[in-house]
Amino acid sequence: MSKKIPLDIIADIFCRQPVKSLLRFRCVSKTCCSLIDSQDFIKLHLNHSITTRSNRRLILKAAYFLTLTLGIGVQPHHHPLNIGSGTEVLGSCNGLIALCNSVQELALFNPSTRKLKTLPLPPCFVGFPSAFIFYGFGQDKSNDDYKLVRVLHFKGNDGEDVEVEVEVYSLKINSWRRISNLPRFLRDFYDYLYHSLFRKGYGVLAGGALHWVSPKSSTRSVIMAFNLVAKEFYQLPLPDSVNVSYANVHVDVGSLEGCLCVFCFYNLVYVDMWMMKEHAVKESWTKLISVQEPTPTRSFLFLRPLGYSRNGVKLLLEVRREKLVWFDLETNSLRTVKIDTHGLDFVDTEICMASLVPLSDAGGGCGGGINGMKRRNLEEKEKIHKKKRDDFLSTGFKLVL
Repeated sequence: MSKKIPLDIIADIFCRQPVKSLLRFRCVSKTCCSLIDSQDFIKLHLNHSITTRSNRRLILKAAYFLTLTLGIGVQPHHHPLNIGSGTEVLGSCNGLIALCNSVQELALFNPSTRKLKTLPLPPCFVGFPSAFIFYGFGQDKSNDDYKLVRVLHFKGNDGEDVEVEVEVYSLKINSWRRISNLPRFLRDFYDYLYHSLFRKGYGVLAGGALHWVSPKSSTRSVIMAFNLVAKEFYQLPLPDSVNVSYANVHVDVGSLEGCLCVFCFYNLVYVDMWMMKEHAVKESWTKLISVQEPTPTRSFLFLRPLGYSRNGVKLLLEVRREKLVWFDLETNSLRTVKIDTHGLDFVDTEICMASLVPLSDAGGGCGGGINGMKRRNLEEKEKIHKKKRDDFLSTGFKLVL
């Protein structure tokens, strides 16, 4: 690596490269390894990918995982926790995905670096036949930590009352902690059939919190949220014009570039999508799109936003867990994305950012950050300069003597 190129310029060039290339660049020199492994660069690369909507891939769950890069194609993706079609993706955040084979086999995985971290067993053992578990995965930005939330509902000893346990796993300390003083409205969310059918069991990350939708039988607020920093539950209101009292109105939640979204399905006729542009501020609800459903038999009842196109004029949607469509925000038209899945039917889609985010508290093998590297480079130069000076003085004295 040329000594004439400032480290900031090298970092700026590297942050525009795909993860696959960066992993190869680590072998070029110790300087490259130290730069790419540093916490500062990992965050720089991640932020560049987010702001430019680049380095994104889709994880398709079929008989096994498939990786889809739009414009490139589909490739089989085998992960270390693979047991066939039984592995579930609980959530994705900054290039890390939470995987589940069973209630006692959970892991975090970075598909780009192929690093896997098996989680310790949760403290509360699930031995109840009627138990239902919510999961949610996201980042605690205040503590630079990643957390997996587990909400366990089960029938009490009397067989009637619903008991609730909440546990939060922290990647930073690699352990689970129970949450106490739980609000009573958590018990209103116990409805196994409803959550299984509408896929409400996996929390949606937006605004630093995880979100779930309550069953329609609940008389309380429809959206439940869990703040990952404060570790507290609270409720969020729906837009004023959304009326869930009608029998044929269904609500689901999603996330789009960090903002909470709500889908309202009206009598299998049309779908409205709302976005909360300022988290937890009711007045910030804004209707983003309204889509007519093709026919009642081919409804959009299962609809989920995945992300914008790079130019921001199209929205990628997952429809009925069986296909992907582009929704043009300018023309209000739909276009199906053609995918060659090698004859496999996929049942779930998760958007995942390709990143260098590690599965440990340390930044990487060489670490230290860009500023730290500059400091070490200056120290090395000072050592070389001092050695040359000492050699010169020593040679000079010998000449005099």
